[in-house]
Amino acid sequence: MKSMFRIAMPRALSSGLKCMIASALLIATAAESAPTAKAAPRGGAVVETGGAASARLRFYRKHLDKNLDVLRKSDSLKPYFLAYRVQDTLFHRYSANKGGVIGDKSGTSRYLGVEARVGTPKFDNTHPMRDNLDFTSWEGYQNVRLPYEMEGLPAERALKVATDFAFRAAKDQYIKIRANVDVRPAESDTGLDFAPAPPTRHADPAMTPPPPRKELDSLYARIRTASEIFANRPHLYMSQIDFSHSKVRKLLVNSEGTALAHDESLGNIGIYVETKTPDGMILWLSRDFFFKEIPIDFPLDSLTRAADLLLRRLDTLRTAPVMETYVGPVILKNVAAAVFVHEVFGHRVEGHRQKAVDEGQTFVTKMNQTLTSPDVTIRDDPTREYALGTPLNGFYRFDDEGVPSRDTPLLVKGVFRDFLFGRSVVSPKGASNGHGRGVLGAAPVARMGNTILEAARPLPMTALRDSLKNLLRRAGKPYGLLLHDISGGFTYTGRDLPQSFRVEPLYVSQIFADGRPDRVVRGVDAVGTPLVSLRQIAAAGDDPAVFNGHCGAESGWIPVSAISPSLLLESMEFESRARDQNMPPILPPPEVRP
Repeated sequence: MKSMFRIAMPRALSSGLKCMIASALLIATAAESAPTAKAAPRGGAVVETGGAASARLRFYRKHLDKNLDVLRKSDSLKPYFLAYRVQDTLFHRYSANKGGVIGDKSGTSRYLGVEARVGTPKFDNTHPMRDNLDFTSWEGYQNVRLPYEMEGLPAERALKVATDFAFRAAKDQYIKIRANVDVRPAESDTGLDFAPAPPTRHADPAMTPPPPRKELDSLYARIRTASEIFANRPHLYMSQIDFSHSKVRKLLVNSEGTALAHDESLGNIGIYVETKTPDGMILWLSRDFFFKEIPIDFPLDSLTRAADLLLRRLDTLRTAPVMETYVGPVILKNVAAAVFVHEVFGHRVEGHRQKAVDEGQTFVTKMNQTLTSPDVTIRDDPTREYALGTPLNGFYRFDDEGVPSRDTPLLVKGVFRDFLFGRSVVSPKGASNGHGRGVLGAAPVARMGNTILEAARPLPMTALRDSLKNLLRRAGKPYGLLLHDISGGFTYTGRDLPQSFRVEPLYVSQIFADGRPDRVVRGVDAVGTPLVSLRQIAAAGDDPAVFNGHCGAESGWIPVSAISPSLLLESMEFESRARDQNMPPILPPPEVRP
């Protein structure tokens, strides 16, 4: 499996089909501190806090029971589980560049996803297929567009068609997997494909309506004004300021009795700038401000200051020397360290990967073993809604299998303790820890939420720099590296390719052992392997920061966050970055005058 963690930028929109984490980069703390969200009720009757929500849940539950009863009477292979997931989305998007509007769209949508399971919780149609003998991609997970109105006959008809499709696909997949297992060596997997979970019942009140268009226009006007800073800049290859906000109401009912109606809300204002060097290297930077509710009064000077800083940094990068390949001491500044933790550690502790024989299973034999410095603890805590004044992308109260989210310590004082699990588990007595996540159209699997590295003995940046210089002198190296900003990265977890990762820096400087001033460089990516890289952590800073993004893997693009202080690594390898072979444009932009 290849997964990536990356920042949202206009260029990535055209190439976003890669499996990566593409979303907002550079944590910009525009949100004020807020109290932690209260835990939702667990178990019991549907909470009647939203009358319309409860009525909708009853509608879907009624038709789920009805359709399941028909399927169980009509076939020798009977479904043992059925779930309906419905998502209502209300969104606003706006983009500006050089004082002009390049995008303005608002809308609503409603989609249905159906999950059917055939077999038993021990072995069902989601069981891993060995040797990739799955000769069809027809898995039964789909997005079905529903009318954005109170449910009635159109929704009832859509449920019947989608349920039939999901059941037929589940049967087809189960028969193939059963045959696959019968002709392969005995499996070592003793876990469950679908661990039991108590039913969860909760209904949020109705979503608050969005601000009126007149108020949105006042915010859009400031975004448009701020984008004027990009005009008349001949070396600016691409630029824009984007506003995006969405409110999503998620409904889930299943045959075990779960009935959920809960909301998720997140937005950001992102600034993006890009240039191209004379030698063909594309360089870009971005800055993002995150929020839960639309900040109608977002200050203009915050946008202009952030854009001006990006432009000045981009000018420095454009004329910076290209660095040679390197291996040696490095400081990963907080946001870079956060992505490092996500890529090197996070994907390899997703529980369902420990069941598939084609996965690397890096940590499956490392339980209770020391993997890194005893000063380091790593947890995944999707129950945290805010950190350091920033709303977290990875916050959720219930996962996409209806299980309440849970804080899960993974690495405690350097010792490996646990995996992230959805309802696919590696032990016959295992249980979900609330990390089953996936978009509509994909089966939920274990995924990260808010992945957090905590340091027991944090050091100031000056101490980290002094320690790096000591390492340099000991190794006889003239310089080390400081990774300031980062776009994201990707990792391979399968056995068919090396167990490697790549972290893609945006802004890198050399720190010289002899005390010369730092020098900005360009043209390298950080690479490595997980077990070796974790052991290189020598110290951690006192400056934790947040990286918000979207992570792409087999269950789709999901919002995630990573939090870390700066990290000093005794050694890390850097390779040359690929560069575009086309020269920059000959003609200057039309607004540039000689």
